[in-house]
Amino acid sequence: MPITLVDPTVSASATDLRPARRPLGRGHTVAALVRNGKPNSDVILRGVFEQLSKRLNHPVEAVEFTKESASRVLSEEMTGLIARRCHFALVGVGD
Repeated sequence: MPITLVDPTVSASATDLRPARRPLGRGHTVAALVRNGKPNSDVILRGVFEQLSKRLNHPVEAVEFTKESASRVLSEEMTGLIARRCHFALVGVGD
């Protein structure tokens, strides 16, 4: 009986990714704070956001999001909303 070997690897497709053009200036800056649903992720995110806000030397608005579960990826709807509305995102973990 012959043995058939199968190569489970696939080659990566080339993707041209570029960051969105959202310069951080003295204007209105919006940050997405994405909690992963674990305990204390909100505390960690708030602390990082506050320190970052101080370094930017201008007002930064925080818009908070919560993932359904730490083991799930962000929904396309939530990712799209963050991409349209925010200049950058901070994603926090907890525990």
